[in-house]
Amino acid sequence: MGSRSSLRTGLKVRELGCNKVLVVYDKGLKDVGISDKIVENLNAAGIETICFDGVLPDPPDIMIEGAAEIARESNIDGIVAVGGGSAIDTAKGINVLIHNQPPIAQYFGIRNDLKPGVPMVFLPTTSGTGSEVTNMCVITHMATGAKNSVTSRVCIGSIAILDPDLTLGLPSQITAATGFDAFCHAAEALTSGHENPLSDALARDAIRTISDYLPIAVTDGCNSIAREKMIIASMLAGMAFTNALVHLGHAFGHTIGARFHISHGIACAVALPQIIEFASVTESHKVRMIGECMDVEIAKDATPEEIGNLTSHAILKLKKDINMPTMKDLDFTLEDLLKIAPLVSQDLSFALSPRRMTTSQVAEILQVAYDAKG
Repeated sequence: MGSRSSLRTGLKVRELGCNKVLVVYDKGLKDVGISDKIVENLNAAGIETICFDGVLPDPPDIMIEGAAEIARESNIDGIVAVGGGSAIDTAKGINVLIHNQPPIAQYFGIRNDLKPGVPMVFLPTTSGTGSEVTNMCVITHMATGAKNSVTSRVCIGSIAILDPDLTLGLPSQITAATGFDAFCHAAEALTSGHENPLSDALARDAIRTISDYLPIAVTDGCNSIAREKMIIASMLAGMAFTNALVHLGHAFGHTIGARFHISHGIACAVALPQIIEFASVTESHKVRMIGECMDVEIAKDATPEEIGNLTSHAILKLKKDINMPTMKDLDFTLEDLLKIAPLVSQDLSFALSPRRMTTSQVAEILQVAYDAKG
């Protein structure tokens, strides 16, 4: 971890006993020269590399299956993923299929019966998904258009190399969207029905750090301190939701993202202030933690409604500070938005809601979020 830590990639991969690895990334990283530097570093350490540069956003199952076929035919003994959540999830999906027969859709859900894969090393180039420390990969099932996930030890990386230098100069819109995704992970983990002291501590630290440094990283993409703080916060948030899981924010986000084809971080962000206010009815203690981690002054005798309102407004302000688009900015129509209300309840994360929600309440939150100014 730390500046220039990616220069030790070859050494770390060699320590894992790997001699021939599949390097996974998208064409954008090759265009800016980041992937080439990692490949050169691996080659300098005596490691043979096979490159897969076909990573797509919201990784489709058919793309992963094609890449896995390349990996099997090449007899690789390790995988190195360079990029954001899509690259890392692609690498995990490939690893699932190294010693398990395709299609990958048959492995959706929690799987404790998969054959082990190969060592994986992850180098995140965004600060958002936390996928480098989670035990799941999110995949788009092209037959249905829905996002699903494989949760398994096969999806756990051997090493995560957090080099903030790889995130320097990341465009402000991507910085904001990925950074707010990390905020969603932490806020949802803190209010989840599966929260615990470990996940709470990780989530609180992530929320404090993101609130302080995400606006700086968005404004000044080359601020090395903000970039380092954010890549660590993203990791902490990933560890938090691995332990406590996410809930309504991601149920809304997955559904909105699939329907309107917008980035995951933006999709999860559009209704989060209203979701946290909704959760405060039963989780006011945890919602208070979110607000206080954002430096909100909340009276000791504040009601759950007051706590939810104050915290919701703080989240709205953070969204405005980093120029996150509103639903109207995204050209959603309220009519189209309300049509997805029944679909939100079908997402797996919906069942983890800290408070029971009806389809009419989903529609109400979508209405309020649509009318909100941030």
